[in-house]
Amino acid sequence: MKTRLRKAFGMVTLCAVGSALSVVATTAPAQASVAECTNGANGFVSIPYNQSGTVQRSMPLGVNNRAMITLQSATIQGRTRGYAKIGGVTRPGDQVWMDWTTTGGDLPGGDGGWLQCGPWYVQSAGSPNTSAAQRTDPSPRWLFRACGLVDGEGGCTGWW
Repeated sequence: MKTRLRKAFGMVTLCAVGSALSVVATTAPAQASVAECTNGANGFVSIPYNQSGTVQRSMPLGVNNRAMITLQSATIQGRTRGYAKIGGVTRPGDQVWMDWTTTGGDLPGGDGGWLQCGPWYVQSAGSPNTSAAQRTDPSPRWLFRACGLVDGEGGCTGWW
């Protein structure tokens, strides 16, 4: 299942609905600064902007699907870790981030909470970029998804 947020009306509608729900919900996504997701903070490790691994989930974003957001996994510092990556025909300012939950996120049985780690920004045309990486866990409630914002279109892959 892919989550797509469309620009203009869709984003306004989502914000209005999200604001109304946050009054009722007991948990909600928390956004972490890049500093809270790198150099060992909260278990995250910094990785190269062009790190490559096994693609677990993907989705195109932007005009003519010019960019690809992927959730990847790789052995990093001796552990299997997940991270988000943006590639394709990227432009400066395109964004990528990773959502992480240990409680099932917004899936059935989850508590609706997750940590949004990022965003990271593409620095130059045609360059990829990655989020920080977090270790994987066998728990069915420990999940990741990759998200991005390209040409005003935002979206996330399914959870993995």
